[in-house]
Amino acid sequence: VGAVTRQTLFPALMPAGRPFRVSNASRSSRKGIVASSLQELLSKTLDAFVVTAGIVTLVLEEDGTVVDTEEFFKSLDDNTHFMVLEKGQKWTP
Repeated sequence: VGAVTRQTLFPALMPAGRPFRVSNASRSSRKGIVASSLQELLSKTLDAFVVTAGIVTLVLEEDGTVVDTEEFFKSLDDNTHFMVLEKGQKWTP
């Protein structure tokens, strides 16, 4: 049995972005955002909704569940609908 040497010729590529929908707390504005991580989704959401406070909470639009870990984010389906809540805002059905 011999040893196997593996050489990487190309650096690992970034995971492909996944499509999501994000709305504001009043549901008056909805944006489509492609992101490969929770941090990227948050960053793009801040830009898309021109949020300057920088402190936001991302929740599932359907039931208000807070999305705050990468593990939970990765378990969600493509096209999941999120709601971005700024300081003082709350999810409502």
